[in-house]
Amino acid sequence: MAATDTTVLRRDATAVAGNGSVGLFGATALVAGSMIGSGIYLLPASLGGVGSISILGWIAATAAALALAGMFAWLGIAAPAAKGLPGYVEAGLGPFFGVQTAVAYPATNWIGVSAIALAAAGAVGYLVPALAGPTPRLALTLASIWLGVGACWFGPRAVARIEGLTLAFGLLPVLVAATVGWLAFHPAVFIASWNPRGLGLVSAAGSSALTAFWAFLGVECAAATAGVVRDPARNVPRATLVGVIAVAALYISACAVLMGILPAAALASSSAPFAQAARTTLGVGLAALIAVCGLLRAQGCLTGWTLVTSETTRSGADAGVFPSLFRTRPGERVSAINLALAGGLMSLVAIATAGPTLGRQFGVLADVAVILCLYAYILAGGSLIRLSGRLAPSRRLAARATALLAMGCSLALMAAGKPLELAFGLVPVAAGALLYLWLRRS
Repeated sequence: MAATDTTVLRRDATAVAGNGSVGLFGATALVAGSMIGSGIYLLPASLGGVGSISILGWIAATAAALALAGMFAWLGIAAPAAKGLPGYVEAGLGPFFGVQTAVAYPATNWIGVSAIALAAAGAVGYLVPALAGPTPRLALTLASIWLGVGACWFGPRAVARIEGLTLAFGLLPVLVAATVGWLAFHPAVFIASWNPRGLGLVSAAGSSALTAFWAFLGVECAAATAGVVRDPARNVPRATLVGVIAVAALYISACAVLMGILPAAALASSSAPFAQAARTTLGVGLAALIAVCGLLRAQGCLTGWTLVTSETTRSGADAGVFPSLFRTRPGERVSAINLALAGGLMSLVAIATAGPTLGRQFGVLADVAVILCLYAYILAGGSLIRLSGRLAPSRRLAARATALLAMGCSLALMAAGKPLELAFGLVPVAAGALLYLWLRRS
């Protein structure tokens, strides 16, 4: 989950557009960068409970991400004037579903930021073991959330600087694991951790695919590169394909390495999987460095996401989707009320999902965030089917087939959700319906 990385990339893309279009390589970098964030840090711990059989879930999640990327590429052609995911949905399905998507997306942000704060708390707990228990972890998670809110008070420029300073740290633990880590890989450990819970093949692959898809949230941002890409009809689909596969290869490689270094039980109970694996192979000093890198990137990503969440609510209010209380005020650099709302809701999410192990709590947060996004993706697929009539007759069948494939993948992933996670996901959907009725009356 890396929307803040995408924000930076979009800004850079705009600058590039002013100086000339980018080719296939540059477009691929934009696509891959939109999905690389801090979400990977705790995924191995959440998937450790399933075992190394979760590699099958990664493959399924990658296939779903490719289908969705294709769908958004078609939406970019069918609705070029639409702005963001709610705009794509409203263009084909009308304001009711547009409002629902506009509510589901900020809710995904609130839940996602709580998960990122948990990653930061896990890194601190690894560095200071006395703070690794459930109660200190909750306190650290809340502190991380409000530290991000406080940083946002200084404005977008300060947030951009934090993003820039921490971005380079984000890939270090993953790259080390995906490359050097293979030297310490033990096939016997990987095989012994294959399926510790004795799950059926479909059950194991489905549940792990839902959690693994967390790493691909933001795949809809791929269509945003079309305006700066040379020959977009040819290069955007190719860049999307290569970008998603590259990100998947990096993440699958990193997770597979960890599952061949740490037993499944140790991985599932870890508060900082990459640092713990580094300690086993590289020593305490480098493990601490890996943990610090994860902490810095998680906090930087959290800060940017907090600003994005606040601005999403404000822009929605300016567009009439949310109550006028959250609209832009004259001379306002950042919205104080929207930042406070975001911080409060993120804190409530962190408290409501607090669990005995960090990996389990992160898994719940990631799954609920993914379920909400998948619901919006299904609506976007329905919108593409409606909008496909605008396309040339030779393209309509391909667009509709892509939409149906993407919707089918999304439904299959959602079906793997636990009843409690699905119930959490229904709350924003119901809130969106009520908000639409209230806005229509007022």
